[in-house]
Amino acid sequence: MAEPVAEPVAAPGAAPLVDPALLARFIANATANGFTVHRGAAPLIEGAGVSVASYGLAESGSVVLAAAPDEPRANSLLPDVHVSLLREELILPGLPELFAAVGGRLPSALAIVSGPSKSADIEQLLAVGVHGPKEEHVVLLPPAAPPA
Repeated sequence: MAEPVAEPVAAPGAAPLVDPALLARFIANATANGFTVHRGAAPLIEGAGVSVASYGLAESGSVVLAAAPDEPRANSLLPDVHVSLLREELILPGLPELFAAVGGRLPSALAIVSGPSKSADIEQLLAVGVHGPKEEHVVLLPPAAPPA
């Protein structure tokens, strides 16, 4: 169950760090997709794979995972439970903004995860976690402190 949305606090007179409407849209769509959404602290789940998400997409409630030497794809594909860590300021409205942000720096693999995998191929019966984790969590971390 998603935790209540709390707006990040900016310095008095400063612009908000994260658009509260964008954050609320991401949380609602991610929850509808089957993610369990947490705020600020990762759950302690034994055997869970943990990844640092490059971005979140509010429009689809998805997390974007980029393959890198320190972010192997196996972390998000092999365990039964996967946890994505996502900084709130990295939530974008949708795909056009993602491709603008990534630009020409595409990694070898860019996965857009929209909840646990589902399939109804066999006798039209829904099965969850067929091609990946059965359970997906996203932990929303507060915005990073601006450089001094």
